[in-house]
This record gives sequence, C-alpha cells and structure tokens, in this order.
Amino acid sequence: MTLYRVVTFFYIFFMKIALATLAPPKVRAIEESLSECPYFEGLDVEVIPYSVPSGVSDMPLSLEENMLWAKNRAHNLREMVEADWYIGMEWGTTKIGEKAYLFWVVYILSLKGEGHYGISNMMEVPEVFQKRLYEHGEDLGNVLQELTWVENASKKNGAFWAWSDNLLTRKDQFRLAFFSAVPAFFNKYYKMGGKD
Repeated sequence: MTLYRVVTFFYIFFMKIALATLAPPKVRAIEESLSECPYFEGLDVEVIPYSVPSGVSDMPLSLEENMLWAKNRAHNLREMVEADWYIGMEWGTTKIGEKAYLFWVVYILSLKGEGHYGISNMMEVPEVFQKRLYEHGEDLGNVLQELTWVENASKKNGAFWAWSDNLLTRKDQFRLAFFSAVPAFFNKYYKMGGKD
C-alpha cells in the first residue's frame, strides 16, 4: 500500500477536534453529541480541550456578541493548534423587545476555513435576573449562585436547570446548538447554492 493510500485511509477514520474550553461539562456534551451523530459513525474522533480567549466581554448581552464570542474562540484556537475542526461554545442573553432570553451558541470551523453556527432554544430570563443583568451589569453566574444558594450554580447545573425545574439542562443546550451547526457541513441542501 502506498504512503498516500495509508495517509488517506488514516484520515478517513480519524478526526481531531479542538474545543475552545476546558470546562468538563462542555467537553462531555460535545463528546456525547459526536458519539450520537450519524455523520461521525465509524470515525475515531479525538476531542482536545484548550483554554482560549474570546476577545469580548465576560457576559455577552446580545445575540451578536454571543455569536462573535464563540466565533472568536474557534478562530483563535485555529491559530494555536492544528486540527480538523475547531469548536467555540458560549452562552449569553439577548433582549427582544422588553424581555431577555438565555441561549447557547456553538460555532464550528473547519481546517479549510468553512464555519457554521448553531443556536440552542431560547428561554425567557426571569425579571429579577434581567434587571440585575441589564440594569446593574451583574454577572449571571454570580446572581444565579446568590439566588439558588448553589455554589458555582452556573457551572454545575446552569440557569436552564434552575428556571425550568430541571426540565432543561446546560447539556441539552450544547447538544441542540451542536446539532444545529453540524449539518451545514454535510447536508445536501447546504451545498446547492443560491442559483435560480
């Protein structure tokens, strides 16, 4: 077997994914999503977490800023390491009219530079939290810990858990965002272009 065929065979069955976070729940969510995703069936996928700066504020308060945060992390990671895919994951809130909503964003960037977003479902932010975020500039994690009496509540269980009586979890949101982003790399409708 020639060297080219050996390398091609290895590449088809092995994929390295660099993940722009060290948080164990986020890493597990992506690993579980990959194991359930039919696009990766039969592949040996290695997920490697990294600490990567976002270049924006610590608490994104708009859809645009949250998306930029996730994208920046993926692009910054691409400058640091070589991988097949780079994934940036973030959460934040945005205001639509008078109400704020919490959601998660996943941005996937390929080695070739193709990038796609996925966004989880949105959940309305309770008024007491919204006031403290938007009017007082407080961090959601700190407010969540104070009001739930759970240390590191945002990292352990998350606001979705607190606000839904455990009907929704942080992991659910990462999975939904990932599964919303990944089809654009594989699904035929994304390859058709915009011809009339």
